Amino acid sequence: MLFVCTNGGTARGQGLPGVPAPTASALALPAGVRQEGPFLTAPIWLDGVALFRIATPAAVTGDQMSVEARAQFIEAALAQLEALRGSQADSGTLYDPKTLRVKVQPDGPQSLLLAVDAHHPNPLPILTVTAADAKYQSEPTSTLAQQWQSTLQSALTRGLVKRQPATLARNLRDLWHAAIVFALITIALIVVLRASRKRETMLIEQVEADERAIDQAQSEREESEAASARHRLRFMGLAIRAADPAMSLAIWRSTRGLMVWAIVLLWFGALVWALSLFPQTTPLGEIIFHRATRIAFTWIAAALLVRIVAIAVGQFARSYGSHTRGVRGEENARRLLRVPTVAHTVVAIATFVVFFVAILTTLSLMGISTGSVLTIGGLVALAVSLAAQNLVRDFLNGFLVLVEDQYVVGDYVIIGSRSGLVEHMSLRSVQLRDNAGNLVTIPHSLASDVVNCSRNWSRVDYRIAIDAGADSERAMQILRRTIDELAADREWHGAITDPVEWIGIDAVSAAGIVLRASVKTAPLRQFEVKREINARMVEALRRAGIALGSHDAYAV
Repeated sequence: MLFVCTNGGTARGQGLPGVPAPTASALALPAGVRQEGPFLTAPIWLDGVALFRIATPAAVTGDQMSVEARAQFIEAALAQLEALRGSQADSGTLYDPKTLRVKVQPDGPQSLLLAVDAHHPNPLPILTVTAADAKYQSEPTSTLAQQWQSTLQSALTRGLVKRQPATLARNLRDLWHAAIVFALITIALIVVLRASRKRETMLIEQVEADERAIDQAQSEREESEAASARHRLRFMGLAIRAADPAMSLAIWRSTRGLMVWAIVLLWFGALVWALSLFPQTTPLGEIIFHRATRIAFTWIAAALLVRIVAIAVGQFARSYGSHTRGVRGEENARRLLRVPTVAHTVVAIATFVVFFVAILTTLSLMGISTGSVLTIGGLVALAVSLAAQNLVRDFLNGFLVLVEDQYVVGDYVIIGSRSGLVEHMSLRSVQLRDNAGNLVTIPHSLASDVVNCSRNWSRVDYRIAIDAGADSERAMQILRRTIDELAADREWHGAITDPVEWIGIDAVSAAGIVLRASVKTAPLRQFEVKREINARMVEALRRAGIALGSHDAYAV
C-alpha cells in the first residue's frame, strides 16, 4: 500500500480513480507549495533540511495525486526509515545506517527510489521520479534519479547515525565539554572587558583634560594678540597631543565592542551547533539557522567587520603619527592634525558600505528582490540628494579640503568676510574663533574663497607714507636698516625668514611719498612683525627729523 501511495508519477499512485481533483487556481496554494510556470512544486523535508523539490503539472487531472499529498507520502516513507525500534531514544533505529542503501530502479519512463538494509531485504519504496520532475529540473529522468539517490543516501545515513545510542551519548558528552569551554571563554572575555573599563576611563579623563587645556589655551589667546604665533604653536601642539589619546580611546572602544560581538557570535554558533547534534532538535536548529540566525549572523558579522576596520584604521593612523612625530617641520604637524579627521572619514565610509551590504543581504534572505531594492534606493537617494543638496555639497567640499590640505586646526584663515583661528573642523563644517572670541561655524559649501594666512610662511606687505618734501632716499635707508636690525634681534630672529625681499617708493603725490617693502616671516608672525616695524620706524623717523605724510595708500 505504501508503494502505491509513494509512486507519485504513475496513474496507479496519483490518486483515487473517479474522484476529481481541484485545479491549482481553485484553491489557495498550501504552505511551501509554489507554482513555477506549468508546474506546482513542493519541498521534501528531512530533519528540518529541504532535500529537493518535487513537481506535478499545474493542471491536475482526476487520476493524479496533488503535489502536497505526494510530498506527505514521501516524507512519511522517510520517517519510517528513521523510525526507532522502541519508544526510547536510546533503543536504536529499525534500519541500520551502516548497511542502508538507496537504490534506483527504472520503471519505464520513470525511476523508483527504494531503500534496503541488512535487516530489511525487501525494498521500501520512497518515491518515483516522474517526467514532471525531470522537466521541472531540466534533467533526464535517470540523471535526476541518480542525484536524488545520492542526496537521500547521505541524508538518511546522517539521520540514522544521529539516532544511534552511541552517537547520542557521544554528542551529550561533546555538548557538556563544549559548554564548559564556551563558559570559560565567556568568563575570560568578561574579565578582560571589566579590566579594559579602567583603561577606557583613564583615556576618557585624559581626553577631557586635553580638551580643557585646549580651551584654556584658546582663552589665553583671546586675552593676548589676535594672531600670536606663540599661542598658535601651542594650540597646534595641544591639538596634536590630544589627537593620540582620542585615537587610542576610539581603538579601545572598538576593541571592547569587538569582544562583545565575539561573545554574541560565539553563543549563537554554539546554540545552532548544539541543536544540530540531536535529531529531535535538528529541525529547530535548521529553522533558526536558515531564517533568524542567517540574518543575525549577517548583522553580527557586519558589526564585527566595522569594528575590525575601525581598529585597523586607528592602528594605521597611530603608526603613521608615530613615524612622523619625530620629524620637525610644520608640514608634518599639519599631517598629524589631519590624521584623526581622515581616519574618522574612512571609518564612516566603510561603516556605510558594510551596513548597506548587510541591508541588501538581509532583504535577500527575507525573499525580497535586491534589484527592486536598489532601484527604489536609487530613487530615494536621488530625492534625498535633491532635497539636501547643500548637505551633500558640504561633505564633498569637506573631503576636498582634507585631501588638498587647504587648512587644518590651528591655521589662521579668512573665509569670506570671516577670519579667525581654525578651532575645529569636520567633513561638514569648519569652526573659527575670531578676534572677538566668537566661535563662527561655516559650512564647507559656503567656503568658496579661503585665504590661509599661516600656511608654510607669511609676508608683511609694509607701507609707510612720509612728507612729500622729505629725503626719500634717506627714509628708505632708515626703513632697510630698521628691518635688518629687527631680523638680527635674537628675540625676532625666528620670526623673519627673509628680511627685505624688495624695497622702494610705491607712490608719489603732493600729499606724501609712500615707501613699500616686503618682508617674509614665519607663519602668522606677520602681524606682530608689522607692529614692531611700525614702532621702530616711528622712533627712527622722529630722530631723523622726517615727518610722516598723509597719502591714501598709507591706509593698509
